Amino acid sequence: MNNYQRKNQKTVESGESIFSSLETPLKDFSNIKIGGHAKYLFAPKTVEELEQIIRWSARKNLEFLPLGGCSNILFGNVANLVLILDKNLPKTLEAEDNFVIVSANYGINSFIEETKKYRLGGLEFLAGIPAHLGGTVFMNAGAFGKNILKFVKWIEIIDSEGKKKKISREKIDFSYRQTSIKGFIIRICFELENKTEAEISSEQKRIIRERQKRHPYDFPSLGSVFKNPPAQFAGKLIEECGLKGKKIGGAQISEKHANFIINRENARFEDVMKLIELCKETVFKMKNIRLEPEIRIINK
Repeated sequence: MNNYQRKNQKTVESGESIFSSLETPLKDFSNIKIGGHAKYLFAPKTVEELEQIIRWSARKNLEFLPLGGCSNILFGNVANLVLILDKNLPKTLEAEDNFVIVSANYGINSFIEETKKYRLGGLEFLAGIPAHLGGTVFMNAGAFGKNILKFVKWIEIIDSEGKKKKISREKIDFSYRQTSIKGFIIRICFELENKTEAEISSEQKRIIRERQKRHPYDFPSLGSVFKNPPAQFAGKLIEECGLKGKKIGGAQISEKHANFIINRENARFEDVMKLIELCKETVFKMKNIRLEPEIRIINK
């Protein structure tokens, strides 16, 4: 916490501290560098503090939103939400045989590097994504024909009442880029594959090269904006509709990959939303295909 943030803290009745609504620009947390001010923003240092914050939210009838890497979240109005950052929670990792129990706030790339030491792999298809494990499991993130839930044995969450619960994969409904998970994920048990360090490193490098070749990295973005429709690619559909490079305000549909919207110059939430709606309307009109957002749009 910097001096500016410390100076502008408030304290709620249960003792946890939060930043004031005027002093917390969410663009500092979002990969696309867009976002207004948060009324309630917590960064608990222990699971016990996290439980207290969630119980406080319930007493106030406020919905809470876990925040990890914020790599796919577009922030609009969040005045009625309690935002909880996972970055200050303890990080632990235990490996035995093919099983790894890890804190959900581990970054994907750090996790791949750490499990490589145990000669365990499988998640290399996510290499290069700037997200935390909890968020990737929550949305069943994937790439190159694979998804992360395939490797999950169980998760541990804090539910809306502030209680811990362990949930096996068999009890999680999941499909392409979505799950039935509710609550704040704090731990995950993965079953990984036996691989040599050389095999893992080679696949990591290949995946990262592919991403660098296909994806725009010159400007902030949230990755793929839309889910791929069955047997189609959202970016290809958007490009075929002539929208590649289209600008609204400071936001632009990337000229490198049409399923990316970039913050080219001080873009606003409204700029991005107008481009999203333009893509949806145009693709439906020209292709009779409905695009669904893959990013999370938070505007309440």
